[in-house]
Amino acid sequence: MPPKELPGFYYDPEKNRYFPIKGPIPGAATRRPPAPAPAPPTPPPAAGCSRKRARRPDLLLSAREMYGGGVIFSGTNTRSTFKQQCQYAQASQPMAWKYQATASVADKALEELNAMVQTPQGLRESRMLVTGSTNGSVRLYRLGSALKYFGNDIEFLPQPAWTPVGKHKSATLPSICSAEAFFPTFSSSITCIKKFGLHVPDASNTNTPVQRALVATLGSGESGGSVYIMDLSDTIDSSLESWTACRVASLDRTVWTADCSPDGTRAAFGMDYGAALLDLETRGLSWLCRSKSDILSQKFVHSGNVVLCGLRNGNIVPVDVRQKHQNHPTGAPSPSTARRTVPMLPRRRQGTQRNQDDKVKCSRDISMSSAVCSLATLSSDENYFLGSSMDGSIKLFDLRLIQKGGIQSYEGHVNSHTHLPLVVDPSETLLMSGGEDCTVRIWSIKTGELIFAQCVPNTLFTAFCWPKSSHGLCGPSLFDENHSWGAWLGSRDGLFYMHGT
Repeated sequence: MPPKELPGFYYDPEKNRYFPIKGPIPGAATRRPPAPAPAPPTPPPAAGCSRKRARRPDLLLSAREMYGGGVIFSGTNTRSTFKQQCQYAQASQPMAWKYQATASVADKALEELNAMVQTPQGLRESRMLVTGSTNGSVRLYRLGSALKYFGNDIEFLPQPAWTPVGKHKSATLPSICSAEAFFPTFSSSITCIKKFGLHVPDASNTNTPVQRALVATLGSGESGGSVYIMDLSDTIDSSLESWTACRVASLDRTVWTADCSPDGTRAAFGMDYGAALLDLETRGLSWLCRSKSDILSQKFVHSGNVVLCGLRNGNIVPVDVRQKHQNHPTGAPSPSTARRTVPMLPRRRQGTQRNQDDKVKCSRDISMSSAVCSLATLSSDENYFLGSSMDGSIKLFDLRLIQKGGIQSYEGHVNSHTHLPLVVDPSETLLMSGGEDCTVRIWSIKTGELIFAQCVPNTLFTAFCWPKSSHGLCGPSLFDENHSWGAWLGSRDGLFYMHGT
């Protein structure tokens, strides 16, 4: 009699057995599932760069249904998750808007903060975009549609800067507003604006996530740079004029960069003769390290125990901030209290002799091909960080493998003498930057694949901010609800907002 048909099984007459249909057939060679069909050809990219298009979302959905939601194999045999592939697809065709009448306001620093605003209808939560420029001005812009505009506000309207190929223009982005009165101008160029204190209770004791920001100025020939704290923990009135900036340190040298520890208790800033550490609670000032080369970039790792210092000579030096030091409440640090750079060393090497330790210190420094412009760390694993140099090279480093140099490169940028900023998306999947060729580029951090490149003639992007989504914090906002992601781009030509599809 012929064998019975059993659901989910098949009958092998040679072995006289039933075998499940799901899974590989016993005795058959295991093979990797075929990769999904490639995306259709796309128009050639801008001259001087080559990039690969992420696969279309419909192909990704097909791959997930066929092979499951785990690992997906690309044409180059690299592995990535379905979520990562979706992020690549959303970042491959972004749209950008330019806000009118915003020239020379955001060419040095961008940061997005939360604040409580006093309106005629009462206290309202609002997101604020803080911008800094080379002329020393700092402005606050109210974002989103949660608050209505008032009589003393200036409204800035967006216009499309570029639209994805083959797609219609999306819904109009909301305008932003700022006070009509001029904001105070600092004595020199803004170096950086860094937020800290993620959960500071406001004056009304509502425990809203209002924030503060550290503002550093470069300094001029007449005076050195300074460090200020912009405090948004108090209620701001609707005119946006009640915020305060308190000077916490004045120095007699140029301040190139600054950064805050994740817990908001310490700030490090790099100068033309070394780096200093500032206790934001006691205002104690001390040496972090001495250097004959300018420190152009700094970044705390996620634990806050180590700060990375990028030097003009191309070296990147990790410094342990837990070493003992003397405090100096006012003025510049005294050279007599300078302490040597303490690299991250294995515990067994802590007790070696001084000359041997110096040799280890030199060998543990990381070198790039030219001046280190920008540093970015990954909170998912503090051993990894990204660095950019002035010649256009961008690399991923591992502190455990310093002797091997960069473990991943991100190609395409054209740069020779300007600042090369780096910004990482909140999921730490994508990397964005802009070079002297007036081109914005997005890479995959994991694979180094160039996902997007767009040239904007005569626009050099020198500041980036990729904030986390604020759903549920400050009310509904068109900046979030209609887009998969969004980032702010600053240039001398104006303020831009770029978002995914």
